[in-house]
Amino acid sequence: MQPTMKQALFLKSYFFFVLLWICTFSIAQTPAPDLDSITEDSYRRMLERQEAEKNEIVYPIFKAPSYNSTLETYSVADVPSPRGEGIMGYVSDPKDIIDFAAEQRINKLLYELEKKSSVEVAVVMLPSIGQEVPKNFAVALFEKWGIGKADTDNGLLILTVMDQRRTEFEVGYGLEGILTDVVCYRIGVNEIVPRFKEGDFGGGIESAVLRVKEFLENPEAIDEVYGYSVVHEEQEFEWHWYYLLPLIYPLLCIIFGFWYYGQAFDIQRSKDDYYDKYHRLDKLKFGCTQYLFPLPMLFFARMAKRRLEHYRNAPRFSKRNGKPMKLVNHYDEIDYLAEAQLLEEELKSVLYDVWITEDASDIMFLEYEGPNGRKYADCKECSYKTFGKTSSLVLVAATYDNGGTRIDTYECRNCNYKEEKEIAIPQKSRPSESSSGSSFSSSSSSSSSSFGGGSSGGGGAGVSW
Repeated sequence: MQPTMKQALFLKSYFFFVLLWICTFSIAQTPAPDLDSITEDSYRRMLERQEAEKNEIVYPIFKAPSYNSTLETYSVADVPSPRGEGIMGYVSDPKDIIDFAAEQRINKLLYELEKKSSVEVAVVMLPSIGQEVPKNFAVALFEKWGIGKADTDNGLLILTVMDQRRTEFEVGYGLEGILTDVVCYRIGVNEIVPRFKEGDFGGGIESAVLRVKEFLENPEAIDEVYGYSVVHEEQEFEWHWYYLLPLIYPLLCIIFGFWYYGQAFDIQRSKDDYYDKYHRLDKLKFGCTQYLFPLPMLFFARMAKRRLEHYRNAPRFSKRNGKPMKLVNHYDEIDYLAEAQLLEEELKSVLYDVWITEDASDIMFLEYEGPNGRKYADCKECSYKTFGKTSSLVLVAATYDNGGTRIDTYECRNCNYKEEKEIAIPQKSRPSESSSGSSFSSSSSSSSSSFGGGSSGGGGAGVSW
């Protein structure tokens, strides 16, 4: 007997809801992932990978640098580099704060990391750096050694200062996207601080290196390990006077702008002739204000330039007979200027404008400072602005220990009057230790004699224990 259409539709609906109920029950019985176990599982997987890779890696012979056992306080220049001629390693520990076995394990871990990813890591343990700030010290040491490859800046410095109970993570530009400030801080808090407080310095560094190695070999582990437990410390607001600068600066711009425009307006409205107006406006030198307050000075400079051109080229009349005067062009000035004046124009110490009436009944010479006006002075003998320095002779060269002496010779280009002045040369200053670089290899192999020439990105974090 064939089922009716309604019976067939009922059977199909029945089997659909039964299947849906079975799927829902199965999903409900699936246990939720335990977020607390993610860290342990990820750490265990990394150790398993390391065990599998150990058989394939041939480690070099790690050799530490020579240490000065009498030195208690270190400068950047005093810290022995773990890389150099006949030196191979990643740890600089002058006082053997880390035991030998832990140091060897750390060297092997960092060798594996560099071989796999080319990342260079240096670990430094110092008893004291005096009054230096650990963060600044870490940046200077990072730059001096050039940790990381030069083309990728993938370096990391882990610096510990024992007397300040402080550990700094200094990160190169190329690693800042993975080893963020928060990640470095959490590594320090979770791995270094607890072990350092117990006196297990080798264990703390080794554990931190393991975490760093895990992140750099598998960046997704950052979210798995620390993505659920990152704690952001709220900093208390501290008032500083420079917070007022955004308010004070516009006010100063307005004040200086009004002052300059007021001076220009006063010159414009004065009854002085155009020549006097020109020099009054020209004396409003901007100096450093054009750099400190560029916005108002930019508009004022344009306005001043237009007015100076107007004052210089405005029509003039003879003060003798009131007749209009015309400006003689530059090529015809030779017929009116003296030889010394032509020399001033040639040196560009002084520029002359020659005005003459139509009937040549009156001639007026107007003097303006030239582009080289500050290089020359008025001669004591002939009074023309043609006196300037012609030569300089070093008698005693300056050194890092003593100053020197030189003789500057000044001569008038018009009348040949000469003067000699003895000038003291200041003592040379020695270059900063932190900025002095050293030669680094660009090879990605750990067997190179130095780090790769990388630069610090200024990122990272520090922890106190």
